[in-house]
Amino acid sequence: MVEALEAANFTKNLYEGHVNRIEHALSILLLPATWNQVKQYVTADVLTALAFCAEILPDEESQISDQDIAEICSRLAGLRESLVDADLPTRLRSLIKHHVELIEQALAEYPIAGAKVFRKAGREALGEIIEAKDSISPVRESPAVSKLEAMWKKVNEVADVALKGEKLAKLGQRAWDLLSGML
Repeated sequence: MVEALEAANFTKNLYEGHVNRIEHALSILLLPATWNQVKQYVTADVLTALAFCAEILPDEESQISDQDIAEICSRLAGLRESLVDADLPTRLRSLIKHHVELIEQALAEYPIAGAKVFRKAGREALGEIIEAKDSISPVRESPAVSKLEAMWKKVNEVADVALKGEKLAKLGQRAWDLLSGML
């Protein structure tokens, strides 16, 4: 937030003290503290300053629709089911299971951390797929691998739309398309 306020050329003394007090209230050192020790930093003027900051700063992320979240969950279930009967090498089966876990973790963290968790999961998955491309190539046409690819394309599409303020829009989708060509 401070970086965004500085980039917008707002006068530092208008927000600096309030932001510092919020940082103190959120300090890890105050985790064992009582509310009375924390609330001294969260005063009406600090909350008002934060409300103004929220109003004047641009919206960097849009909400992912419930329909998109439901579609991701549905695709996850389909991917998990495709592993039951799939004749895949053990390494690839483990990789797909790990990717299911990555997406489930991103779904769980999304309400708190935002859409960037999908981008983070996608980057980790992309690296793993590049490392395992030799074991993926022979079974590229299997239903499980096809569903994995479709799953990541959907996750990246949703993240690209939500992270509208990101300068590298559609980066995740382009990376997956490039990887598809490599396989």
